[in-house]
Amino acid sequence: MNDKRLIDVALDALTILLVVLLLAPIIWVFVASIRPDADLMTRSLIPAQVTFEHFADILSRSDFLIALRNSLLVGGSVALLTVLIALPAAYSLSRFTYRGRDAIGFLILATQMLPAVAVLVPIVVIVRSLGLANTLTALTVTHLALGLPIAVWMLKGYIDAVPRELEEASMMEGSTQLGAMVRITLPLIRPAIVAVGTFAFVLSWGEFLLALALITSTDVKTLPLALQTLFDPYSFSWGVVMAGGVVIGAPAVLLFFLFRNQLVGGLTAGGIKG
Repeated sequence: MNDKRLIDVALDALTILLVVLLLAPIIWVFVASIRPDADLMTRSLIPAQVTFEHFADILSRSDFLIALRNSLLVGGSVALLTVLIALPAAYSLSRFTYRGRDAIGFLILATQMLPAVAVLVPIVVIVRSLGLANTLTALTVTHLALGLPIAVWMLKGYIDAVPRELEEASMMEGSTQLGAMVRITLPLIRPAIVAVGTFAFVLSWGEFLLALALITSTDVKTLPLALQTLFDPYSFSWGVVMAGGVVIGAPAVLLFFLFRNQLVGGLTAGGIKG
């Protein structure tokens, strides 16, 4: 019993240490964003003086506000389209039996084996040949294409966890397959849908490499690109950069707190068979 208690204490201590290590850079970014530049390099984590001038500066820049709007538009579109497309695809792979189903599932999963940088050049060539360079449409479609495969497999796992007998009972009472899916399966996997939508939004929100390759015009830049422009050698301020980082990270944190129960349930539901 003592040995077990000692192991539990050690694991708890290790967990706390890992959490501290993960949160330390995030806390430092926030503290740096409200600390005057003159006090930025002090060793004390608690700022001697608090200022919100950096946030006022970053939010007064029209290019940053345009990038914020663009990121919200692209991220929201990607999240919505990912759920709308991944749901029927995952349901088909989970519930129907047809020739080539396993091959289709393998091909969908195989796309995740390639890093984004491996397909960067072909994507840029295709987008430019279609005349979609410097458009939010191109960015939305590419983000959707890169995130959709994993979303399909995540939702498939969640749908697999829903007993088929529930849908069969609904169909025996006169419901169609589509009606059974809408009335039975979708409410049961609601946390999974929220988790997948949030995952797609966050993935698109912070994506930098594709945006850098496809976007050069200020009118269609997203937040990661706008943050890059803050590194001006002539008027550089770490406080402003950190404030920009806080603004970029805030939506992801807000989404987690708003949907934390659904996210936790959704991320674990796919691992339960039943």
